[in-house]
Amino acid sequence: MDRFFDANNPLMRFLARLVDLVILNVLTVVFALPLITAGASFTAMNYVILHYVREDETYTFRMFWKSFRENLKPGIAVGLIYMGAAAVTALDLWILRGLGSRTATALMIIITVAACLILVTAVYSFALLSRYENTVAGTLANAVRLTLGNLPRSLVMLLIWAGWLALLYLTRRGPVLAVTFGLSLPGFLCGFAYDKIFRRLEEKSSD
Repeated sequence: MDRFFDANNPLMRFLARLVDLVILNVLTVVFALPLITAGASFTAMNYVILHYVREDETYTFRMFWKSFRENLKPGIAVGLIYMGAAAVTALDLWILRGLGSRTATALMIIITVAACLILVTAVYSFALLSRYENTVAGTLANAVRLTLGNLPRSLVMLLIWAGWLALLYLTRRGPVLAVTFGLSLPGFLCGFAYDKIFRRLEEKSSD
């Protein structure tokens, strides 16, 4: 029984991580509620996630708050850019949906593909912002390079988010899952994909 409750027990570590992800999700949602601070909140979430993935010693709230404060201004800027892109994309799809022509359908497919690329680029952007110092323009440019230069991993991250959103929509427990793991769980899974890219970049810079 003592071994079961041992902190190093794989099951206990798994359960502890689930609790961490719930806390992180609540923090991310709360700090993103003003909307204008959503980018800074997503950046802080990725900062904590990267430490989870690398199995560093983590203090979720303290580390989240540290990253949120340090990346507030660039996080707001990057967040507003992506919210603007999302609003334009949604408006275009809504307008085209009402036309019902073949041309409109083709344009909807193109815009949907572009939206998928923007989603993955956003994941990279907030992860980069949480890890490296750069200008907003530099962060966005590097995010685009990583998206296109690592298409297999980019596709994995897209599938993670698409699968998760589909699950939230299709299951009756969608609202519960959204509150507990809505952002943190897919973010955590994506962290395993982009962490290997970051490690490779860091190894090259240290040579």
